Amino acid sequence: MLSWLFPGKLLPVAIRRPLDGDFFIKGIFMLIKKTLLALFVVMVSLLFAACSKTDSPAAPQEIFDSLKGQSITTNGWADMANDGEGLFYADPENFTLIEGPATPAKREAFTDAINSDDEKFIIVSGDIDLSDGKINDDDKSFFNQFQDTAPYARINGDIVFDIGSNTTIIGVNNARLMFGGLRIIDKTNVIIRNVTFYDAHGSTENDTSQPGYAASKANIDALVVRGTSSGVWVDHCKFTDGICEDMIRNYNHDGAFDIPEGKNITVSWCEFTNHDKVMLVAINDSEASAVVEDRQITLHHNYFHHATQRMPRTRGTQMHVYNNYYRDIGTEGNSGYCLGPGINAHFIVENNFFDTATFFHPVNTDVHDEGRYDNAQYPAIVWAAGNNVTVIPSRHDPDNGSVKPWEPAYSYSPEPNDGLPESIPAGAGPVLVF
Repeated sequence: MLSWLFPGKLLPVAIRRPLDGDFFIKGIFMLIKKTLLALFVVMVSLLFAACSKTDSPAAPQEIFDSLKGQSITTNGWADMANDGEGLFYADPENFTLIEGPATPAKREAFTDAINSDDEKFIIVSGDIDLSDGKINDDDKSFFNQFQDTAPYARINGDIVFDIGSNTTIIGVNNARLMFGGLRIIDKTNVIIRNVTFYDAHGSTENDTSQPGYAASKANIDALVVRGTSSGVWVDHCKFTDGICEDMIRNYNHDGAFDIPEGKNITVSWCEFTNHDKVMLVAINDSEASAVVEDRQITLHHNYFHHATQRMPRTRGTQMHVYNNYYRDIGTEGNSGYCLGPGINAHFIVENNFFDTATFFHPVNTDVHDEGRYDNAQYPAIVWAAGNNVTVIPSRHDPDNGSVKPWEPAYSYSPEPNDGLPESIPAGAGPVLVF
């Protein structure tokens, strides 16, 4: 009777027996049960496969196809680049993929790719050893070599490479740029996302163990922007000295991300940790450093923790600092501070969360002698609102922090500060999955 459904030997044993009453019903029930179970297993497998595909990283070609040429909103000064048109991902004919073991050949492929001013879309996978094996986590002796006679100068210089204009760098598979620094000098339209800058190691200029040279310091920055550079977005990156301990006195590192000059720069959702001097904007108190419009920078949704000072330290800047989270600032040997407005530093400080810590100065304007950070001729203007602590205005500001020094022309929506201790650690740094 059921041969049309189960022809020949496909008929279940239970049903090929005489079809008598209860036995027939029991056989049908078992068949239905097994069929439903099989269907359930198939559906679960398909659902799991679909979820795995959704959560898995995109292939490099997919990343390139989805981002190339797209306009960007950074909710910061970078949106005013290119005469207000903002930034666009690079749109070359093809992308460049830098992958494989951290060999000198991989480093050379990367540094060659970033150096030109042609449009380039670079995807970095895994580690790049900028030192070509000269140093590693266990051996930094390459930078412990000095001349035997005065001035006991260093033997080996810093390891630094230049980034050209029209560059998009996207990190995947825990991309790290290790044991060296990058520079953006007189360049435009540079985007760096989802990359860790790891232990840009160097040395002091002179041997500090020699009499008269104890004050010598290191000069290498993990990343630096200077000159006429404009239109830079650094997003979801991490800056760290790795396992190196240099938090009290910079023997082997200078800035994590310094900006001596530069306009239309946004730094967003980045993590800065295990570093002494995080970000210096303008290098001295000269007249040139006092020109406010020479530096236009936004810092938002960044995570500063287990760091010492300069977050940022500035002169001559239109600086917007909003929705950042500061935690565990300062060390036993250097009490540190968060914000350091200097001469003609015009700050807007909104909706940040400054966590209490043993050593802590939210803003370092009112704790130094006359002229140390600003002065009556070039006062630091610090306008603050919505922060979880009182941000102290400069004593030289004639309006005592009551007047906004400038008005952002780009769109942004600061969120309340009370949620930042949860959202920022979860979302900052190279956590993007494209």
